[in-house]
Amino acid sequence: MKAISSMRAGLAVYAGAGLLAGVFLFASTVNAQRTAASAAAQSKAIAEGRNHSAYDASREVSLQGTVAKFTENSTGFPVGAHVLVQTASGQVDVHLGDPRLLKLNNMTIAEGANIRIIGEQVETNQGTFFLARLVQQGTLVVAVRTVQGFPVSRAAAAKQNGVTPQGGAR
Repeated sequence: MKAISSMRAGLAVYAGAGLLAGVFLFASTVNAQRTAASAAAQSKAIAEGRNHSAYDASREVSLQGTVAKFTENSTGFPVGAHVLVQTASGQVDVHLGDPRLLKLNNMTIAEGANIRIIGEQVETNQGTFFLARLVQQGTLVVAVRTVQGFPVSRAAAAKQNGVTPQGGAR
């Protein structure tokens, strides 16, 4: 009887170890699939020029300078508003996102104006871009991206300002 009990206990331990190994194998397979899926999503984002996962708020820098040129609707990548900022160390082309967001917040950017940009240089397969998160002119500060690097939508900004956005599908 002792031998049978010992054998059952041994089988239970063996089966438990097998079950545990199966759980680890399943977990690592799921993790590998998640990693592959996130790598695929990141590759797609890079291909579309929107590598947001590369944006890291801990690497943000502050640019201060004078507006050398403002382009409201750039056809070059990334599309949207761009400002060429003349800093002490040279000119930096900064992507500001949707120009309607600036208008909604009553921000007018003119050549010669002093400007401060908080953002980060991000590399994609489309090139290297300085993406603004905050744009400051005088005392007016406009958030054009989230801390994660995603562009702020015009609707979200309007809601925050208590304004109803005009246009669009109804």
